[in-house]
Amino acid sequence: MTAMTGGEALVKSLVNEGVDTIFGVPGIQLYGIIAALRDEPRIRMVSTRHEQAAAYMADGYARASGKPGVALVVPGVGLYNAASGVANAYARSSPVLVIAGQVPRAMIGRNLGAVHEVIDQGRALDTITKWRRMAMRPREIPEAVFEAFRQMRTGRPRPVLVEIPPDAGVEVEEVQLRDPAPISRIVPSP
Repeated sequence: MTAMTGGEALVKSLVNEGVDTIFGVPGIQLYGIIAALRDEPRIRMVSTRHEQAAAYMADGYARASGKPGVALVVPGVGLYNAASGVANAYARSSPVLVIAGQVPRAMIGRNLGAVHEVIDQGRALDTITKWRRMAMRPREIPEAVFEAFRQMRTGRPRPVLVEIPPDAGVEVEEVQLRDPAPISRIVPSP
């Protein structure tokens, strides 16, 4: 186990899974993740102008490369903006990991008016994702990433969603990284 921020745990887990490119829109709820991406030379962050573009680009990357695409979006409206690209990836059987920010842990589900707060935002994507999880603490992030990739690499490839509150992105905890998820050849749809 190693002490690291949740952002570092996420980025190291993505590197372990072979991720080399992320498409996304930086935002206040993602600062811990963006800081970790800044410090990781093996992953290129392609900053898009809109969350919809991030999801479509992750889908295109997955279909062109045969590897899972990754989209990083802010919570609430950011995740909703990405939904059309996620729906397209679902229809085309593309393995796309959507990493969505959340509101601070203490505000989740309380309807207090946090920036970009939507009650149970991930539920809005239930019909266009194969699987979803919220990682509330840094120590939960490696397992969530492992399972996300396992879900994308087994059965029919489809988009998956991992939500991370901003506090989990910046807090430091002892974290156990996972070995990569089992790989089966992902065949992009025509």
